[in-house]
Amino acid sequence: MAELTAADLEQVLALVTGQDMETPGEVLHVARLEQPSLVATLLSVWEAEGHALGPALTHELAAQRGRMDYYRDLHERLAAEWRDPVSLKGLEIAGRYPKPLVRYMNDLDYWIPDRERYWEVAEWLLADGWSTHSATFFRGGSGGGEPEMILSLRRLPDDPYALPYGVELTTVALLGDGVGVPNLASLPAACADPAVKNLVALLYERFEQPFRARDLVDTALLLDGAPLPDCARAVTALGLWPEYVELAGLLADSPLEAPELPGDRRALARACRRRRRITMAGAARRPFRLAVTALQRGFIGGRAGRAWQAVTNRMSARAALDAGLMLFGLPVAGETTGGLTLRESGGALWAHTPVGPFILVHGDVVGEDLLGGASVVEVR
Repeated sequence: MAELTAADLEQVLALVTGQDMETPGEVLHVARLEQPSLVATLLSVWEAEGHALGPALTHELAAQRGRMDYYRDLHERLAAEWRDPVSLKGLEIAGRYPKPLVRYMNDLDYWIPDRERYWEVAEWLLADGWSTHSATFFRGGSGGGEPEMILSLRRLPDDPYALPYGVELTTVALLGDGVGVPNLASLPAACADPAVKNLVALLYERFEQPFRARDLVDTALLLDGAPLPDCARAVTALGLWPEYVELAGLLADSPLEAPELPGDRRALARACRRRRRITMAGAARRPFRLAVTALQRGFIGGRAGRAWQAVTNRMSARAALDAGLMLFGLPVAGETTGGLTLRESGGALWAHTPVGPFILVHGDVVGEDLLGGASVVEVR
């Protein structure tokens, strides 16, 4: 795509939100309220088109550019030290935005399948001034029985009113829907191309939330000049045609120009849905596991109910992990270990790791009695 205009972004915002907006103030209000990841791009487009932003918005845009510069510097230093972490989305998509446009980034995401290297990268970040913020543990993937992990690290910016910087390290490539689409333990060969890899990552995000305005912009920029046959092969191999069809439909209704992937989309989407039904039928042989997984996904999506509360009250963290649920780790002060070990102590499940211990729960509350006097790690 040769250029991206303010009119394009405003129409994409209206398409995704269904809101009618007449003035830049209304556009900005709706973006902040419903699509905050689009705000930085909107401001940068308005500035590029010669609109006077005023001191406050000019400062906000400069702060976002500073955030991007910080992440670029960190990525370059990390890549120079550790050449095998696979970056997902983030800077690779931002690099496709026409200059001087800005793509907002909340954090940097890296997939590191090698467990030894995973902990070495985490320790390098801690030595660089980062702090552990949280962790997620779950079964499945390529861990050979050892739980998979998503480790979140944070660092406070110089501005106390700015959001913290973030890095996420994961041992699995991408997370599925927990039922019909499994977690992705490794990437297909076609994903060696960054455009293919990041398109797949965008499609997997549909299992967490509806497509956002920024997703449409990202996809249009990714597909511009991308190897479309490789994209189609990866989408087919991973069974992501239903998500692609939905995204392509939104793009078709938008002003953004994007080439379509080759193939009979409807037939391919139907075939993917059949495969998912077969997978779900197999999962239905273990109805309890299927039910609690669905309940937890509702909790993660903000739809927790009494049934999920009953699960958290009656099921131990160990049983929840073995049932396929995610456990959420709160970092606490303590000694590091040479690897990952799960231990039950004081009625709680603990993960002892090379970056310190975590107390694990499958809900959103950690009782002080479970902490046993341990102090929570503070973000620096």
